[in-house]
Amino acid sequence: MHLVLVGPGALGSLFAVRLAPELQKEGNALFLLDHNSERAESLDRNGFTLQEGDHTFSSNPTVVADPRKIPFCDILLLCVKAGDAGKALRHAASLIGDDTLIIGLQNGMTHLFDLKSTQGIATAAVCSEGATLLSPGQVIHGGYGLTRFGLLNTATPVPSTLKALVDLFTRAKLAAEIVLDIRAYLWEKLFINAGINALTAIHKWKNGRLLTSSTATDTMKKAISEAVAIARAKGIQIPRDPLALSLAVCRKTENNTSSMLQDVLKKHPTEIEAINGYIVQQGRELESIKLIRQPLVLTSTGSLPILPRPFSAWPVKNTIIVMFALRISPVLKSKIASMLHRILCNQSLWKYSSTP
Repeated sequence: MHLVLVGPGALGSLFAVRLAPELQKEGNALFLLDHNSERAESLDRNGFTLQEGDHTFSSNPTVVADPRKIPFCDILLLCVKAGDAGKALRHAASLIGDDTLIIGLQNGMTHLFDLKSTQGIATAAVCSEGATLLSPGQVIHGGYGLTRFGLLNTATPVPSTLKALVDLFTRAKLAAEIVLDIRAYLWEKLFINAGINALTAIHKWKNGRLLTSSTATDTMKKAISEAVAIARAKGIQIPRDPLALSLAVCRKTENNTSSMLQDVLKKHPTEIEAINGYIVQQGRELESIKLIRQPLVLTSTGSLPILPRPFSAWPVKNTIIVMFALRISPVLKSKIASMLHRILCNQSLWKYSSTP
């Protein structure tokens, strides 16, 4: 089995260290594809190091920027950010055939379109492993989790390559399983991310600190509740209590820095549109659901989808307010903030929407 990881971020680096040695024992290979040629050369030369408590592990898989240097690919594990999924798939196109297993590990939902639109067997994964990238090739394993894999086309028989991948994860001491309805678990993670990630990024807080603020906790609960209402209206099966699960995740990962906060601190683009933005877009299709909290969380980050219709066409208290501003100017942001403040008249929430 030839496995290709795309992207040397926190998760890609974790998998590189854990999976490569197990594949090598069987005479198989793990390759890592990076769009950055200089970084690829450095990682190929220096390898990867994983820190788990007092223990350190390392591996040195082949890292390349040119997909033509990879001889074969049975499984492509897409470990890039949601906004980069389409570009990464195009970069790796020469490796993908009809029987190639294409697995997306992104937060949110927007990457599903990219998976369905490419050649190969579209598969999604929901991973709760905790990982923080210190520098290229240097990663901390913040906590063990579970990775669930599921085919996007549920009518497709589970391929042997997916079963082999789950076995590989298990041997590498990474818990994994195959599920029949991956959509339910994608939504479950969406609830958690929608409630936690944006607020940690806004405040620059670690996960657990959200629970020390009653206002932050209340905002988180309401954002999750609105996402749950949308999911139920769309007929999504919800396996567990999303609110209880999100609060439990906050407690369990209290010292973790969320992926969105990591992006903010590194001044990288965030996945806000793939998470909260997706919820807002879905809510626009369900006019009976009133969204207030999601847009407030979104506006504070300045990275939102387009305004759904002229503002005057929306009832004031039940309005979905979103901005199209990937890089909003300070002047424009100030004007929009002032407008929202006057309209919503909600001082307790407004503190979350005034971050510069």
